[in-house]
Amino acid sequence: MSRRPRTRRAHQSVVRFFRRALFPALVVTGAVPEEFARASGFLTDQFGSDRGQPALPSTYSVYFNPAAMAGLDGSQLTVDGVVAARLLDYTRSSSALSYSGSQPGADPYTQSNTGPAHLFNVLTAPFGGFVTDFGGSRLRLGVAVYVPFGGEVSWGKNSAYASSALAPGGYDGPQRWSSISAITSSVYSTAAMAYRFDEARLGLGASVSVIRTGLTDVRARNVDGSDDIQSNGSLKEGRTFLDVSGVEVGAAVGAYWEATADGALRFGASYTSRPNFGTMRLKGTFKVDPASPGGSPADLLQAYPDIIRLGAAWRVSPATEVRLDGNWQRWSAFKDQCIVDPGTPCDVNSGGVASGPSSNVKLDLPRDFKDSFKVRLGVAYWAEAQTELFGSMAFESSPTDTKNEDALIFDSTRLSFTLGARHAFGKHVEVSLSNTFVYLLPVTVDDSAYYTYPEPSRSPSANGSYSSQIYIVDGAVSYRF
Repeated sequence: MSRRPRTRRAHQSVVRFFRRALFPALVVTGAVPEEFARASGFLTDQFGSDRGQPALPSTYSVYFNPAAMAGLDGSQLTVDGVVAARLLDYTRSSSALSYSGSQPGADPYTQSNTGPAHLFNVLTAPFGGFVTDFGGSRLRLGVAVYVPFGGEVSWGKNSAYASSALAPGGYDGPQRWSSISAITSSVYSTAAMAYRFDEARLGLGASVSVIRTGLTDVRARNVDGSDDIQSNGSLKEGRTFLDVSGVEVGAAVGAYWEATADGALRFGASYTSRPNFGTMRLKGTFKVDPASPGGSPADLLQAYPDIIRLGAAWRVSPATEVRLDGNWQRWSAFKDQCIVDPGTPCDVNSGGVASGPSSNVKLDLPRDFKDSFKVRLGVAYWAEAQTELFGSMAFESSPTDTKNEDALIFDSTRLSFTLGARHAFGKHVEVSLSNTFVYLLPVTVDDSAYYTYPEPSRSPSANGSYSSQIYIVDGAVSYRF
């Protein structure tokens, strides 16, 4: 792989960098508003489409593998946008009824707490990134803003209960005990450095990120964890409102190697830490309506995964490249979502039992995720020097067990299929567009554990059937100079 000759005047590189590189990068990264930083699910790193892997040098390498920046020459600025349409159907079964001991009756309790619920959300997530080699040096710098974790949920309404006096809460649907609406996003602002060892064709890199995480959640809730709608002839069903946010830090390291002198065979590996290198503490307010109409200060404790990525790309002919990558997501760190008094720990054991009668835990949602993995095989074909056609298939295991599935965090084994194209307009501008279809295998839950936990971890059962599909469009414009 030929490379540009090294510049001999360092001051010219620095001047060129600040004039032509750093300023546009700051404009892009500073222009990404958080309110648009939403996508489906928890791990939503769909930006870059098939180029989002550790063996392919690009501006996306700032996140997927900072070392792969060593495979880039010159400077590159990329603006990327992901639009995802998510469909989720849940039918809550009669085995999910979780009444407190009184006779539930067939109507309106059973009817308002069982049956189908539907979700259709169109969501967006941006990426803005910049990488430079400072005019031909061995050093690379990259900066980017993006949203690898995020989600938005807003369920459809059950119009049959729009004006019900006996079960007004039924208007929010039978899934309301797990989710009515929720928004979460972790916005990463990342700076990455890489160094290229020319003789070994090796790149080593690292990055550091400042992460701004926010979460709001509204759901139906009774203090005793039941799904009762009435008690002694009076309305009992309540609501909880959670609004928290926080700032964390994270880091990543990686390696990139061109195994052949022409760069036809490349390998990459990276490790990305958990946000805050462990547990996040998000601060805000928690309101139980009508028990505490004003709300009270509270913290949310939770942990996202660290991720190990491996990738390879082989240019088997001048017009064809085969790509293989995978990752290991350590979701076993996501044990629960625990709402506590400010500054206090989550004193709940693995069985959901709080330690002592005066526990500081306001509400605990056991999750007990397990590690998951993803494997993707893709092919790129250059119909002409300026036009690349690409496609891939992927398999991703689910981090959830059926006992802890619910309408908010539903996940299952995923099959993904991607088709896309990339075209260069001259030497400087490149445009790409791709479409990905994600099929989640349907799941029937008959062993939901939520109502078996003691307080403060008890919630109504989430038994029932789930099915979901996601349609993702990714578009990007890159400028090279």
